[in-house]
Amino acid sequence: MSGKRCKDVLQRICAEVGKREGSPFCKQVAKHIESCADCRAQAESLRGTLELYWCLEREEVPADVSAKLREALGLSGDQDRSSRS
Repeated sequence: MSGKRCKDVLQRICAEVGKREGSPFCKQVAKHIESCADCRAQAESLRGTLELYWCLEREEVPADVSAKLREALGLSGDQDRSSRS
C-alpha cells in the first residue's frame, strides 16, 4: 500500500472492524480493493492469516500473563475481553 488513499482506507478499516458486511463502508472498501492491486494483495494476505488463526487450537492465557500484557499495553483490567469463540 503506497498511496495516501490506501492508507486512509486501511485506517478506516481498522476503525470500522466489526461493522456489518453489507454496510456502505464495507461496500466502499470492496470497491476500492477491486481497483487497487496493492490493497487487494494486502486483503488476500490478511484473509489467509485469519483463516490460519481461526484453525488454531484455542488455549486460555494464564491470568498473570494476561495482566502483564494489559499493563504493558496500558489497558485497565476491568475492560471487557473480546472472545474469538
